Amino acid sequence: MAATLEEEEPKGSDVVYDVCCSICEDDGIHKEGLFNCQKCSKYFCDGCLLTHNKFLKDHSVTAKGGGDNWAVTKTDDDTLELCDEHTTEKLTMFCEDDEKLLCHVCLLRNHKQCSHVALLTDKVKSNSQSLGIAQMKTSINTLMERLEEMVKIGEQSVMSLQTSYEKVLEEIVDVRRLINDNLDRLQQNTERKLEELNCTLKISLESIRKHCIEFISKINGYSIIDIGKKSPERLFITYRKCLDQTTSADLFLRKATTNVAIDFHHNKDLEQFLASCTEFGSITSRKAVSHHVVDPNTVVSIKDKSQYNVQTATDKGPCIIAGICELSNGEFLIADNKYKCVKLLDRAYNLKEQMQLPFYPKAMCNLSINEVALIVSDGASVNEIHFLRVDKGMIVKFNTLKLNHLCYGIVIHQGYLFVTSGTAVCQYTMDGRLVKKLYEDKSEGCT
Repeated sequence: MAATLEEEEPKGSDVVYDVCCSICEDDGIHKEGLFNCQKCSKYFCDGCLLTHNKFLKDHSVTAKGGGDNWAVTKTDDDTLELCDEHTTEKLTMFCEDDEKLLCHVCLLRNHKQCSHVALLTDKVKSNSQSLGIAQMKTSINTLMERLEEMVKIGEQSVMSLQTSYEKVLEEIVDVRRLINDNLDRLQQNTERKLEELNCTLKISLESIRKHCIEFISKINGYSIIDIGKKSPERLFITYRKCLDQTTSADLFLRKATTNVAIDFHHNKDLEQFLASCTEFGSITSRKAVSHHVVDPNTVVSIKDKSQYNVQTATDKGPCIIAGICELSNGEFLIADNKYKCVKLLDRAYNLKEQMQLPFYPKAMCNLSINEVALIVSDGASVNEIHFLRVDKGMIVKFNTLKLNHLCYGIVIHQGYLFVTSGTAVCQYTMDGRLVKKLYEDKSEGCT
């Protein structure tokens, strides 16, 4: 029996082919597509071609490089029309309600209730006007610049993070050193008091011992043993002195303390306080733009208030601040409505840079760690959103959107711009396309 062993290419091969075998690719195996069947719209390797020809003998197959029938395609073109969620399905529809491309699985699972779903072929026919490719290219270029800058900022942020990490470590060691110094001080004070008390008690005991020796010496000096040989006068004197000494000695012994010891009662408040502590201090992160969810009913209160002068030499009166945004490095951008400009302040609130605006700034919000969106309006026909960036201490405008309604307020949420017109709240994409009007009230001139 003869057998032919064919070495199979590994599934994890790093080789990139212009065209892969369609059958093998479905199984996660990357093998080069050497043959093409136009009727099947598939490519085959040697092994899969044998199976194809066995069941579909009437199909015409073209070898790679074998004529005009061989379609040269790129992998990117193959995947472009595939659904991102259902990777084997082709995009065939567009949901105008959600502004999303759909495959038939998307339609069945998530968009049954949508009332405006169109086939891509119909959508292309109905949208015969320009798709705004030039504007899209400009937006993409701007976005790419922002992304590349964010990569650089990210690298700088990693270095800054490491610096802050090392600084906090040093602060923790400093706190420990301070606590050790205070504990050393407490220990020294306690030991000093112990030494003082010990010396005092030693002196007291030594004094008692000396007094006892003195009493013994005096009483022995009266020669009580030979008292019978003394004259009556000397006998009386000896008796009286012995009586006085014994009385004094007895009174001294009653008052004297011989059993002396030292006890230590530690500070329980200090012990309980240290036991209640779980750490030297709180560890938190500091972000330039916070997207965390907060309680909308939280009461906002003023903890501190200070005044700073941000006027320039040409300003003839107080400024009117229409907006203020903090940057990642602690500096501030403020929008001055009265003098139609944006001012950059350093951490000490000193004026660092200024950019003049064509009209009055109305409101401002953070886009990223060093970018803001600013409404500029003349209150009538000119209503624009200026995108500003602070780069190396300079204020740079990198994009402008023109809107066809009055603009008073602006915020960004989940990648969308929300702009108030005085009577409505409108949702826009970052490139200026109106998504929807969320709310409108025309009962008065400005609601």
